[in-house]
Amino acid sequence: MKFLPVLLLVLFTHFANAQEVPDSATYSPEKFATYLQHTFNDPSAQVRTLYSWITGNIKYDKDSAMYFNWSADHATKISATLRRRRGVCENFASLLADIAIRLKIPAYVVHGYPSYADKNKDNSHSWVALQQQGEWYLCDPTWDAQSNAEKYYMLPPADFIQTHIPFDPLWQLLEKPLNYKTGETKFMYRDSVQAYLQLDSLQQFLATERRINSMGHSNTMTRNWQGYNRMNIAVIAGEKDEQLYNAAVAALNKANGFFNTFVQYRNNQFAPPTSDEAIKQMLEPIPALLAGADEQLKNMGRLTENFQYDSGWVNEKIKALEKKTADQKIFLNRYLETPVAERIKLFYK
Repeated sequence: MKFLPVLLLVLFTHFANAQEVPDSATYSPEKFATYLQHTFNDPSAQVRTLYSWITGNIKYDKDSAMYFNWSADHATKISATLRRRRGVCENFASLLADIAIRLKIPAYVVHGYPSYADKNKDNSHSWVALQQQGEWYLCDPTWDAQSNAEKYYMLPPADFIQTHIPFDPLWQLLEKPLNYKTGETKFMYRDSVQAYLQLDSLQQFLATERRINSMGHSNTMTRNWQGYNRMNIAVIAGEKDEQLYNAAVAALNKANGFFNTFVQYRNNQFAPPTSDEAIKQMLEPIPALLAGADEQLKNMGRLTENFQYDSGWVNEKIKALEKKTADQKIFLNRYLETPVAERIKLFYK
C-alpha cells in the first residue's frame, strides 16, 4: 500500500494540469479549440483537457438557464456558458460537444434521464456521445462537475446505460438496445449513427420519432420529449410550408406578369410590330410556371397539417389564370392563322 499515495498524487497532478488552460483562450469556443489544437497533437489529449476544464470551471447553476437555453440560438448559448462559467446539464453537454466538433472529434448531445429517476416527474438530463478511434463512448460532464470526480468520462455504452437512459434508443449505442423492438437482429448502431449525423434537422427529428414509437415502454419524461420532438417537426414543417407557399405565389406572380404583358401588347394591336414567333413566345412560359406553383402547393402539409397558409386561394388563382391563358392562346392561334392583311379585323370582333 505504500505506493498508493504516489499513484493518487500522479492522478491528481494530471487532473490539475488538464484544467490549466490560459484564461484568455476560454471565452470563445473558436479560441478554445485553436488552443487545444496547437497544444496537443493527440485528439484524445485535446478532448481530455477540454473535459477536465469544463468539469473544473463550469458551475452547476439554474440561474437564467431557461433564458439562455430556450430563448437564444446555439452560438449564444455556448458563448454565454463560457462567459458566465455556469449553467445546467444542457450547457455542460452543449459546450463539450461544440468544441469537440471544432476539434474534428465526432460528438452529439444526448437527451434522456437518469435510470433511477422518478419516471412520472420531469427529471430529464443531457450528456454527450464522443467518438475516439472509431468507437463511441459516453460522458457526463455535469455529474462529474458536481462530484469533483471524473467517473463518467468516456465510459463504454454497456456501462453507461446502467445510469443513463436516452430518449432515442439509438444513443444507447448498443447492439441490443433496452426496450427497443429489434427482435433477435443486432442493431447496427455504428452505421445508424453515421447515417443519422448526415441527416438534416427535420430528418433527424423524424428518425427519432420513429425510434421512440418502437420503444416497448413509455413514461412521462419520454412522452414530454416526444412532444418536444414533434413540436420541432411541426416548426420545421411550418417553415417548409412557408417556403413552398412563397415559391407558389412567386411563380403565380411571374406567370401573371407574362400574361399581363401579353394582354397589354394585344390591346395595342401588337404594336410596335414584331415577329409572329416572338408574339407566340410571350405566353409560352406561363404553363410551366403554373404547373410549378401547383406542385409547390401539393407538397404543403405533408408532414403536419397546414393551418397557416391559404393554399386554396392560390390554387383558385392558378386555375383562373390557366383558363385566361387558354383563351388568349385561342385568339393568338386564330391571329397567326389569319393572313396578315386581314389580322387587323380580329381586334374589332
